[in-house]
Order: sequence, then C-alpha cells, then structure tokens
Amino acid sequence: MMKIIHLSDPHIHTNELFGINSVERFKCALEHIVLNHRDADMFAITGDITDIGDEDSYNLFKKIIKEFNLPLNLEPKLIPGNHDNRENFKKTLNHVPTDSNGFIQYYDDYKNNRFIFIDTLEHGTHIGHYTLKRQEWLIDLLNNTDDNKEIYIFMHHNPLALVRDESDGIGLKHKKEFKEILISKKNIKHIFFGHQHITSSGSYLGISFSSPRSTWSPLIPNFSSEYRLGLANTDPNYNVAILNKNGIVIHTEDFLKTEVNWFK
Repeated sequence: MMKIIHLSDPHIHTNELFGINSVERFKCALEHIVLNHRDADMFAITGDITDIGDEDSYNLFKKIIKEFNLPLNLEPKLIPGNHDNRENFKKTLNHVPTDSNGFIQYYDDYKNNRFIFIDTLEHGTHIGHYTLKRQEWLIDLLNNTDDNKEIYIFMHHNPLALVRDESDGIGLKHKKEFKEILISKKNIKHIFFGHQHITSSGSYLGISFSSPRSTWSPLIPNFSSEYRLGLANTDPNYNVAILNKNGIVIHTEDFLKTEVNWFK
C-alpha cells in the first residue's frame, strides 16, 4: 500500500485574498496532515503555490514549510499553476527539478510506481498549455518507462472538461494532443490535478482522475453551457490517495473540521 497526500491551489499571498487568509488556511492544512498523515509516502502540491507569482510569496511559502519541519517523506513535490511565475518559482524553489528546456517537469520512482510531474503553465493566460517541447519530454519519458511500472501523472490544469466542453474556459488547451499521449501508454493509472478548486473524480480514457478543492477558496461546479465561476460557503480540503495492488481510493479531508467523535 502507498499513501499520497494531494493538496492544490494554496494561493499563498502576503495579504488576505477576498477576505480569506490563504496563509492561515494552508497552515491549518499542514497541521492536519502532520497530525493525521505523518506516515504518508508522498505529499504533492499541484500548482498555484502563490496567487501572483511574486518572490515575497514564494519566500513566505518556503518559510512556512521550514517552520513545520516536515519529515523527508512529507517534503512536498511541487509544480506550477496559472497563478505562478515560472522564473520566480525556479529562483526561489530551486530544489525543484526542471527539464532540459527549463520547464518544471520531472519524475520520481517509488517501488514499481513512476510519478510524473508536468508543467502546464503559460504566462499571460489562465488556460493550460502543453506545448510541443513539453509534449516531447513526456513522450520520451513514457517511451522509456517499462510496461510493468504503474504510472501516475500530476498536473495543474484539468485535461478534460469537468462538465461541458463549451463551459471549460480555463482548462487545458491542448486536450487533443494530451489525449494522444495518454492513449499511447497502457499503464497510466491515475491523473492528479487541481486548478478548478472543485472536488472531482472519475475516469478518462480508462484512466481514473481526481482533484481536491483549493485550500484557500473552494468553488462550485458549473453545470451551465457558459463559462462562469462561483464561490460558495464550502470547506476547503485536500485529498488522500490510497494505492494498493487492487486499485486506488481517494479520500477527501475537510481539514477545518478537527473535532472527531469516535465511536466507542
């Protein structure tokens, strides 16, 4: 069995955002993780580490992580989101690997699993991009991954529309190209993403997927035919993925609810 903590969209900023303190909420999430999931094998944060991509916010993020003195197994795997700035990200979080073209893409092997972290940030837009050089990196990596390894992909943007194609205004632009990459490899087991601030799960091309809400500001699903975003008085969360030989289970942790009445 393997346990993975999947958190997304903390939107760290030095000031409150729309009346919500993203820093305090992120700290609450970390406290909950350390208290309940210190035994996790991996901790991944899938983008929008900061809200405006400034160096001060990245340094604040680093300070928070350092204050928690996380064990090695909980040192977060990071990728950028549309609110991040790639150059400031690389400058301040310079321990995170990059590919030969400077994109924040890398992989990590654990037992018989390969975890791939990809970069869908395109500066100047909230829409996800997975351009040719990034595609080539992923294709080459998949081609050089043994068929007996189980593959898990972490990305920021949703690779498919979560409701209607016409209302998916800020999802991945290169859906068709990404789809072709996915269907070329039969042992991709799950896709982890964030971005929409919505709890979702399902199956795409026979590959399961999941996303947590933002730890800062959850949104609600948009079931209309027009693109729109909606806030609601909904708790933030993070996900806990349990991988075992028979499949994968995704649990949602509403980390602001800390009192549990255990049955006796």
